[in-house]
Amino acid sequence: MAGIPEFKKKSIVFLVKFFVIYAILQFLILALPLEFFENGIAEIEAVAIGASAEGNLIELNSHSFQIVPNCTGLVGISVLASIIFGLRRPKLKKKIGLLAVGAAILFPLNLLRVYFVLWASISFSLDIGETLHIATWFLSAGAILVIWYYATKRIAKVKEFSELL
Repeated sequence: MAGIPEFKKKSIVFLVKFFVIYAILQFLILALPLEFFENGIAEIEAVAIGASAEGNLIELNSHSFQIVPNCTGLVGISVLASIIFGLRRPKLKKKIGLLAVGAAILFPLNLLRVYFVLWASISFSLDIGETLHIATWFLSAGAILVIWYYATKRIAKVKEFSELL
């Protein structure tokens, strides 16, 4: 990569590592049997909205909702993991700690997100629920980035993002 400024080289390396890690994690999310997550989330959400769950299906009145691997919160956690492990800093032990804390925060937030999507779908309409589903996913992804950025800068004791590359 002769002739490319150092920051751009490091950015390209980060992006390649990020997408490789994310692709592997997304493949695992879709390929591994995650029924215990899906069924557990369906049961938790069904109880919360006063519905019944059968496996990964939630049934209430004439509405039926399916919890699939991408509803488990693991996608958000994989985005966080891809960012954390795609960067050079902080050290591995701190990266693992960041991921553990992040996952512990993201999982219950995802449960709340799914609850609001279900509630909006049942209370208003499926279209509103679907819009909320998409909007809350993007808001979650944005929150992951913001929280990660400030927490990592603080833990790694850096002032600029370029110092993490």
